[in-house]
Amino acid sequence: MAVQWPLLVFSVLLGASCGTLVFLGIGEIKGVFKKVRFPLAVCALVLLAVGGCASAMHLGHIDRAFYILGNMASGLSKELFAVGFAGVVTLVYAVLARKDYPGASKVLGVLALIAGVVLPLVAGASYMMPARPAWDSFTLPLMYLGTGLGLGFVLSAAVVCLRGEGDDASLALKLALVGVAASVVTMLAYVAWIALAPFPVESRSIGRLLTGSLALEFWAGVVVLGIVAPAALAWLALRKADDGAGAGAAGAGAAPAVAAAGTDGGAAAGATTAEAAGVRSAAGMLWGALACLVVGNVALRIIMYAVATSVESLIY
Repeated sequence: MAVQWPLLVFSVLLGASCGTLVFLGIGEIKGVFKKVRFPLAVCALVLLAVGGCASAMHLGHIDRAFYILGNMASGLSKELFAVGFAGVVTLVYAVLARKDYPGASKVLGVLALIAGVVLPLVAGASYMMPARPAWDSFTLPLMYLGTGLGLGFVLSAAVVCLRGEGDDASLALKLALVGVAASVVTMLAYVAWIALAPFPVESRSIGRLLTGSLALEFWAGVVVLGIVAPAALAWLALRKADDGAGAGAAGAGAAPAVAAAGTDGGAAAGATTAEAAGVRSAAGMLWGALACLVVGNVALRIIMYAVATSVESLIY
């Protein structure tokens, strides 16, 4: 099956948007990330809007999107409503993020979290069909969810490290690592399904990924850039920030003694500088991890379309 680029772009941007919404929802529950709520909400809304426009391009004429509403039981109808719900929730949350309404923001944050989890599952489930064995598995919507968490959590954590409160960086980096782990596990689960899918033929075999025509996309795109590099960079980012915080704590501990000796506050300033430098370095690593995740997601979806051959040849 040919790669459907508008839908591929839509799914990647949708995943990043939904992962950001889940990140914001966790932040509201924990009472953190307040300084970056608005820019992250706007970012999620823009990603969802651009992805929706890309998806509409697949139809040829945008007005055809209204025909989807004629069959409310279809996966595409459910996806359309889920996108609409997520868009409205994100817009309202972004407006509230500019004001001081803690209760309302928390409610909208929880709704954003729910939308961020449900929408990728609905979008992935719309592809499940017995006629295409490589798609007919719950591992596909799980892959949409897991990779979205990876993209959104890493993106959000990088923004927190650059523009958020210093105390929020540690939790943000831990969430980024959790997101990457979810991405890795669900990517591997979907690849395992490709190997185990019924009615095996060469066009959708695991051998095509390991040594065949899709080997470059699989090894370089999925394994190296989609799995190994983001995991390593997210781990190093967390370690870098922890090292900076440790150096800052040591410097802060020395500050009282320095002050008692009658010297200036250079130790305290050095502690703050060391901690900030560690967080900035962590942000740079996270941007690198995000770039790798984007490439890995694109590569996996190219594979997803390539192995989506039909069982029609077995019927006729």
